[in-house]
Amino acid sequence: MEFASVAFIWAFLPLALIAFYALAPLKDPTQRIKLQNICLLGFSYLFYMWAGVKALLLLLLLTTGNYGAGIWIDSAPENEGNKQRKRRLIVSLLLNVLLLAFFKYTGMILSLAEIFLAPHDSFRSLVVSLLKCESAGAAQLRRIAMPLAISFLVFQSISYLCDVYSRKTRAEKNWFIFALYLSFFAQMTQGPIMRFQDLGTQLKSRSSSWEQFASGVRRFCFGLGKKVIIANTVASAADRIWGMNVLDLCTAEAWLGTLLYTLQIYYDFSGYSDMAVGIGRMFGIELSENFDYPYTSLSVQEFWRRWHISLSSWFRDYIYIPLGGNRGGLTRTLLNLFVVFLVTGIWHGANLTFICWGLLFAFLSIFERLFLGKLLKRNPIKPINWAYAIFAVSMGWVLFRAPSLYHALKYYGIMFRYVPAGPGASIVSYFDPELLAALVFGVLFAGLVQRPLKKRYEIIRDYAPIQVLEMLASLAVFVWSLIMIVAGSYNPSIYGAF
Repeated sequence: MEFASVAFIWAFLPLALIAFYALAPLKDPTQRIKLQNICLLGFSYLFYMWAGVKALLLLLLLTTGNYGAGIWIDSAPENEGNKQRKRRLIVSLLLNVLLLAFFKYTGMILSLAEIFLAPHDSFRSLVVSLLKCESAGAAQLRRIAMPLAISFLVFQSISYLCDVYSRKTRAEKNWFIFALYLSFFAQMTQGPIMRFQDLGTQLKSRSSSWEQFASGVRRFCFGLGKKVIIANTVASAADRIWGMNVLDLCTAEAWLGTLLYTLQIYYDFSGYSDMAVGIGRMFGIELSENFDYPYTSLSVQEFWRRWHISLSSWFRDYIYIPLGGNRGGLTRTLLNLFVVFLVTGIWHGANLTFICWGLLFAFLSIFERLFLGKLLKRNPIKPINWAYAIFAVSMGWVLFRAPSLYHALKYYGIMFRYVPAGPGASIVSYFDPELLAALVFGVLFAGLVQRPLKKRYEIIRDYAPIQVLEMLASLAVFVWSLIMIVAGSYNPSIYGAF
């Protein structure tokens, strides 16, 4: 079920809020929170069951398995340097990783196996076959259907198990608390990935206020506007370009397609993150921020500190630091960076394009660590730094969006050599008033306006006139978004697939 849908906005969310706050008059806070958690868990499972009963059964299996694994790890005898505890952690992590690999990467493995086992006239023919390999290739008919949010569920489970092992948190003995931590519908499809010590604490003890609820409503409305008004509008034109035969594109179309997708993926994902934070606040729960104006970054390393923050911090805490971080000298640090970005690419999708996308950022991060970062810091003309960062990120999005490496390489070729439009074709045909407005708002609200005014806004945000203006603006955005949804506007989802 999409947040930006009539079913969610007019039925699911209102019913969940009514049921949740119907329990608010209970005087015993412990009993009230317990019943509200059960209510939230029921609606979360209903939300997940929208994808099918089989998906719900897998969620129950994953939940119960990791609930038991946490207790198993925590109960290990403390002897022999915690070897028993470590063995139990390794077994639990392997089961989670194997589950993720089975559902997410079976298709790619079968496709690659077909390519390598098929007869080839030459090495060049093998390379061409690999370049044209797509995640929805020859093995599509045998591909295992990927359950909703399997990557999120496994990553959040891994963070819990690792934190239990390192004693950052104790194993949760209440199954309902753990189940809600893993499946809270506001964050389940696209995050943010939460640590148990951050979210679990709120599930056990929390309070809500009208100010928090109103803040959540505003945040949801603005996130909905990001998704529906900007992301969906540019997506319609972007998908027209990316859906064409790559050899039929002209240079202007290729650059326009890159710009549109760069805006689409940011507003699609950050819009959902805003809606998730807003929904959480409506239920008295604070979720982590996932974006901090990443398109205003002055380096690739800064971009990854501002983009999908919960995932970046997950890779830092559970892969980079356990590998040694920057404690083993320069060579080991660079190797750790390489591994982290390689795994980041693999996590994002079962396609060679995602692996190359991860490797691109691995090499850029290594170059910045070696010498480029120092040059960027010394450079007094910061717009040059910004141009470099946004160019590198945009080139990465070409790999992210392309269905195959062959398509990506041809696309790059068209971008960097002049290919005129065909007879009767014109780049102007893509533009209409809605797209132009979405482009203007998309560029302005990507941080160019907000980031310079952030500190000043925090000073005046509590003034009554500002709050009234915010509420009126959020209402206008909500109405506009709802009109577009009801009218059946184009409504794809990017990160929901991961």
